[in-house]
Amino acid sequence: MDAVNAPQEIATGADCLMQSLARLFELLSPFGTDSRFHWTGLAAFLILGVALFVVHKRRDPDDASSLATFLFPGDLYRTASSWLDVKVYFAGRFIKPAINAFALPLNAVVMAACAGLVFSGDADPEASTLGAGSIVAATLLVALVNDLSYYVAHRVSHESAWLWPFHKLHHSAEVLTPITAKRNHPVFDLLRAVIGIVMTAPISGIIFGLFGVIEFTTIFGVTLLIALMNVTGGALRHSHIWLDFGPVLDRIFISPAQHQIHHSLDPRHHDKNYGLTLAIWDWMFGTLYVPSGREALSFGVADSDGTPEPQVHHTLKDAYLVPFEEVAQVRRAHSKPMVEERA
Repeated sequence: MDAVNAPQEIATGADCLMQSLARLFELLSPFGTDSRFHWTGLAAFLILGVALFVVHKRRDPDDASSLATFLFPGDLYRTASSWLDVKVYFAGRFIKPAINAFALPLNAVVMAACAGLVFSGDADPEASTLGAGSIVAATLLVALVNDLSYYVAHRVSHESAWLWPFHKLHHSAEVLTPITAKRNHPVFDLLRAVIGIVMTAPISGIIFGLFGVIEFTTIFGVTLLIALMNVTGGALRHSHIWLDFGPVLDRIFISPAQHQIHHSLDPRHHDKNYGLTLAIWDWMFGTLYVPSGREALSFGVADSDGTPEPQVHHTLKDAYLVPFEEVAQVRRAHSKPMVEERA
């Protein structure tokens, strides 16, 4: 090694090492900017959890449970279901860049195409011509459509025999903890991304074509509706802690209790409360379920009679491969009548 160039080469190597370590930390860290794992969601989980613990102790002063056991009961977190949640979560952190490698260019192409349709040459590509109020309005519009896109992706994943096996992984969780939110198959994540792009990117592209680049409004670094979901207990949705907003707000926003009901084995809860942040889509399309009080819930996958189905996701390998096997079974079931008809 040349003595003159040695310090520079060492510095370059150190930079590469630090960048690699930073990337690894980003992959492994649960404190990302994505939805409920943003710090706002985790902080709200603790603050609301403490408040609900105080209410619980006042209602049942004889209960000797501590705050720690109320928030993080060991009998839930030590289950095989919870452990699979953790494995799927960390595996997903490494798979997500591959999904982004497809989704981000697609988003850019759709936005550019739609921007080109309306671009008049008056928009400043470097800065927006919109005022602060209009930027907030544009942010809300995009957020509303994005929230609707989640409803669409979620509902079609339940109602399509070809897509349900991939989303079934999420519903096969037999206990709910905050990390269950990330118990998703990559195919579901990809579907969610594509539907989100198809529905949201055209609006963003039109805004860009008409008004130039704008910085959408955020709160604490996350978009408005995600921030709203976080601070109102988004991380409680996948948990044992019941928090209901009441009969009025439950028709506007999805409460943690409503999403817990979505995971219920009870047939009257099946195919209800698909929404992410807003309940208005469920209300509009007839899939809303508003509880009248606290309900006893059991979680997992059940048939139409509420009989629990056998657990098929025991390992990380099962989580990723069994859905493809189940889709193959669906394909055979659909092709059999055609074969019999030809015979």
